[in-house]
Amino acid sequence: LGRIKPDEARKLNAEIPFSTAPNPAARPFKFVGDAAALERATDCLAAAMLYEAGDDPVGERAVGQVVLNRVRHPAYPKTVCGTVFQGQERSTGCQFTFTCDGAIARIPSPAAWQRARGLASKMLAGDVYKDVGYATHYHTNWVMPYWSSSLDKVTAVDTHLFFRWPGYWGTPGAFSKQVAIPAEPAIQKLAFLSPIHRPTDELL
Repeated sequence: LGRIKPDEARKLNAEIPFSTAPNPAARPFKFVGDAAALERATDCLAAAMLYEAGDDPVGERAVGQVVLNRVRHPAYPKTVCGTVFQGQERSTGCQFTFTCDGAIARIPSPAAWQRARGLASKMLAGDVYKDVGYATHYHTNWVMPYWSSSLDKVTAVDTHLFFRWPGYWGTPGAFSKQVAIPAEPAIQKLAFLSPIHRPTDELL
């Protein structure tokens, strides 16, 4: 399935029905931590939003919601930065492609970066992108990941399809994990964008 042609992938993805089960909006995420932790979390969330969705406010918020859903789910790391950069040390197997495929070397425009940080800041303060509900996965419609048929497809945002876990793990009750704040790690890959992630930081 990983080598399937884009047109065939679009056809196969279209044949997977959307779930008819309720798709409630996620609860607002309220970040609790010190100023340094909040800065790091904002950078990590903004990077995921911008590199995964481009300079598109709707797509960015959809991606941001998936990240925050993962942070509150027991299957993923307990911090925003840990969740976004999970698996970054591997050339394959990273959770968000931009963290391991070299895309992060592309420097965004200052305006795009600040817009993404502004949206991320709002989401860490409770802004919710309702359409994706409790989705924890997504992919573009021109690829066909091996896992797509095992999850519930809940919505589409432009060319991205969003999925949640089936059964209890996809229900609101599963998203109750307490976030380990202020343990947000510094991410060296973001040092060129934000000084708080530079190796000289005393918490590295």
